[in-house]
Amino acid sequence: MRRSCSFGRVYDQPSLRDMTEVKRGGHSPSGRMLTLGNTPTITSNENIGVASMPDQPLDDNDYLESSCEEPECSVAEAESNAGSPTDEIVRHGGTFESFRHRGYTLFWSGALVSNVGTWMQTAVIAAIAYSFRRSEFDLGLVTFVSQIPSLFLALPGGVLADRVDKRKLIIGAQVLLMFQAIAFGILYVTGHLTPATPFMSLALVSFLGLIAGVLTALSFPAWQAIIPDLVPRPLLMNAIALNSAQFQSARMIGPLAAAGVILIAGAVAGTADVFWINAISFLFVIAALWAVRVSPHASPKRVAVPGESAWKSLKEGVRYSVSHRMIGIVILSTLIITLVGMPYVFLMPAVADKVLGFHGATASTPIYYLLLAANGFGALIGALTVASLPHTVRRERLMRWSILATACVLIAFAFTPWLWLSVALSALAGACLLTTNSLANTSVQANVPHELRGRVMSVYITCFLGVMPLSALAFGPLAQQIGTSWAIAGGALVLLAWALVLVARPGLLTHDEPAAG
Repeated sequence: MRRSCSFGRVYDQPSLRDMTEVKRGGHSPSGRMLTLGNTPTITSNENIGVASMPDQPLDDNDYLESSCEEPECSVAEAESNAGSPTDEIVRHGGTFESFRHRGYTLFWSGALVSNVGTWMQTAVIAAIAYSFRRSEFDLGLVTFVSQIPSLFLALPGGVLADRVDKRKLIIGAQVLLMFQAIAFGILYVTGHLTPATPFMSLALVSFLGLIAGVLTALSFPAWQAIIPDLVPRPLLMNAIALNSAQFQSARMIGPLAAAGVILIAGAVAGTADVFWINAISFLFVIAALWAVRVSPHASPKRVAVPGESAWKSLKEGVRYSVSHRMIGIVILSTLIITLVGMPYVFLMPAVADKVLGFHGATASTPIYYLLLAANGFGALIGALTVASLPHTVRRERLMRWSILATACVLIAFAFTPWLWLSVALSALAGACLLTTNSLANTSVQANVPHELRGRVMSVYITCFLGVMPLSALAFGPLAQQIGTSWAIAGGALVLLAWALVLVARPGLLTHDEPAAG
């Protein structure tokens, strides 16, 4: 039995003796069935006997380790060494292959329930904040305060994810976020969040948003970095994309569920119920994470070098990000998209009110939920599309086209006065934007060494979540001054210019060696 490296993984290649044993319907002398992942390998064009598949799903040890006797192969080199693998082999069983791993399935399911509750609360809070004064500035302020911690804490959060038990870190953050949801519910039912006292209400919403922002910033890198501990490396890109699909499913379901609860229970009681539902939803992800155990294929937790400070660890992650051209351009693209392409999401209440003409909270709030749910539906489609891509597809090379599509759709969305066309464009915008972010996420994670992944992902998250509050701080007042439509379109034009740069210079998003020096 020989060993060879292909697709960044090690495969057993059969010897002549092994081939003879397989023809007899048996096993190789090494005692292992000749398989590639979980798919029986056809090793010649002769009439080879079919080996039976196991009755139970293969556990994580049945995957071959992601190493080889030669120096580690890059993804590009591995792909060039591959013969002509079938789609089944390349994709390891399809879009949902990662669900064969119990730990990942528990993590994914618990996160889905929790995120549905979170998006229910997020939708309701935006509607409440906008109802105080019908002000885009208030929307931008609430978004800014709740997300500004990510700008300062995402990088330390990445170091934390590399140094502590990621599972326990996430559980602790979820417990505290559950109490934050309970606090929102108590404030609402006691009449402290009302247009009658707009400034005090806005201050309370902002304060609780700040607490959630701190907890999210410190734990979100661990959310991203724990995924490689739950699935084998060959399934990493699939697992990341499925995790994005889970998040985007919650984005779609959450606003619709919130609208349903409010319609059934009434505006006041229903809004309060949303906060209680969100608090309960955290119990699902806490229980799931408690049951998860790190799989045997997971790389060991990084041990800090004696004398190595957190600041030095941070600089190492940043240095890696800027010294690899493709990684740097992917992260820069994420930053630009966040700054100028994503403001339309937090401006949705104003779009329903002032662009589509559904004036007043009673008329505009259901339309806002509909636009937000359509955006989540489109994002879900985008996430599943990326999850379905074969391993041979270079994700980073698709980004220029998804960014270009995002810019064009947003320009059309900004000026559309018709409801159903706006709903369709909102779905398209969600699909394009999520496709871009998912491509960026998988490109970074798949090309970064394990020991640096937490810190490099913290750089990515800083450009994704950390820069978002600056975007909100700029686009909230901008929309107040020049109008919601022109603010969204202006950002889309900047994004269009960047997309054209990437299309004109495709080499910016190709795999490269580290920059000299």
